[in-house]
Amino acid sequence: MASGKSVPAGSGPPNLWEEFSRFHGACAAVLGRAERCLDQGEALSESEKSELRTMALNLGALGRLLHGKRGRDMRLLAERLDQVLKRCGLEAAARDLDGEEPERDPATMAN
Repeated sequence: MASGKSVPAGSGPPNLWEEFSRFHGACAAVLGRAERCLDQGEALSESEKSELRTMALNLGALGRLLHGKRGRDMRLLAERLDQVLKRCGLEAAARDLDGEEPERDPATMAN
């Protein structure tokens, strides 16, 4: 492509915020499914519970790194996830990180 030409929307590799949006959507879908199962009285498998605990760690880490709206989005998902974990009789993992101050990485702040 010649210099000075922009890349048409939708072509090329996804940017960071498109990836964030996909991750957020996938987490929300998994949580929705888990909530529906629990609402219908179905128990989650040990494998599903393990995946939810892993998701809690990832959401907690992202909630600490991201700022503004995206950080709040991660924390809201983490709160929903904590409720699901509690309903499964598990310790809430995502809230453990909630009181921590977000990391102030200059590379993250520059974007």
